[in-house]
Amino acid sequence: MLLKAALLLCANAALSMAMYSNRDAVVELTSKNFKQEVLNNDKLVAVEFYAPWCGHCQKLAPEWKKAANNLKGLVTVAAINCDEDSNKPLCGQYDIKGFPTIKTFRPSVNKKGARTKYPTDYQGPREARPLVDHLLSMQPSNVRLIKGDASKVKSKASIFLDDFLETKNSTLPKVILFTDKPTTTPLYKALSVDFGNGRLLMGEVKKAEKKVLDIFGINKFPTLLVLKPGEDNQPSVYDGKLKYQPLYDHLSTFALESTNSQQNGKTESKKEKTAPAAEPYVKPTVEELGTNETLQKQCATSGNTICAIAIVTPEEKDESITLLNEINDQNTNPLFRFGWMTNDKAADIIKQLDLVEDYPGLFILHASKQMFRPYIGAWDNKSITRWLGQIASGRVQAFTYSGDLKVTDTGAIDDKLEQQTDKVADEKPVRDEL
Repeated sequence: MLLKAALLLCANAALSMAMYSNRDAVVELTSKNFKQEVLNNDKLVAVEFYAPWCGHCQKLAPEWKKAANNLKGLVTVAAINCDEDSNKPLCGQYDIKGFPTIKTFRPSVNKKGARTKYPTDYQGPREARPLVDHLLSMQPSNVRLIKGDASKVKSKASIFLDDFLETKNSTLPKVILFTDKPTTTPLYKALSVDFGNGRLLMGEVKKAEKKVLDIFGINKFPTLLVLKPGEDNQPSVYDGKLKYQPLYDHLSTFALESTNSQQNGKTESKKEKTAPAAEPYVKPTVEELGTNETLQKQCATSGNTICAIAIVTPEEKDESITLLNEINDQNTNPLFRFGWMTNDKAADIIKQLDLVEDYPGLFILHASKQMFRPYIGAWDNKSITRWLGQIASGRVQAFTYSGDLKVTDTGAIDDKLEQQTDKVADEKPVRDEL
């Protein structure tokens, strides 16, 4: 009997210590470091609130470790033990009632220009791949998409080349990535956040911008240039490994010291006291509506929810998501939720609603009333926000539709990708590339 008790005691002790360690990429949180690791920085942070005795937590742990390893340097994946007495008040502040609970903390800027971080519950699958995909879809970015033609600048994410080069020309170092990829990579987004707060101005030039390529004489992709302050300095071409740590170390030698990190810390400290998880209204995030489940969840068929859904091509995806995030951050009407899907996933919906195949496009969906309305107008924050206000006030009427809206199944391709990426996810990070 004594032997059984001793074995049980040892098993419980081992269980309480076996969840995460300093050998994992998972950041271990406590009540002492939570503010610094989660709230007082510009990174996207995913936090698992867990208890070591919880069976579902034990099942999640290896998947959480895989996700953390996959996203190292890109997204902070963290965990806090709510069974520790010192952590219980913090877990209570975030209204944790079951284990494991996963919350994401994405930075946004309010109307006064102050950075805030509100927690959002993650309700998706608990496997590494969907976790990684979800977090990358929420990843913040300070990358400016450089255009050689001023007429192509359609949102705050885009900037005319001359304006980019003239921004604080005598003091601010600039970085330009020339790429043949259709969307900004997670690695470059992460670096743009690391060197935000006025340390570096980071831009990206797509292969289609021939005029800009000719100006800089670019004929190889990817090519990374650093432009030092002043007009006489020649661009510095990076020729090292295109991985997070060597890129971070290289850019650190050019970056300015952060001028407002302390102020951000003070602002966040105040926000932490006034914005715990148990808010009467927590702003939803912009979600990718790539499956029928996510479409149903974001645009529920019950309740008074209006979904604003963007349909985009891979080439327009980053800029469109940035625009949606801007609109969502400024939106104060809990009636609206925002999401996006690629044009291939939207094929059946486009056909059913007879939408114009002109991308990027936008339509509103009131699923509980089976009503919709396509947006026709300029693709910018001010115009879309004004139109949504007219929708909310009833000045713009919606059209009716019948039947259920379904996301187009591209399963044959997805199954092959899943077989390939799941194998890689078990072995090494796959997003640590430029």
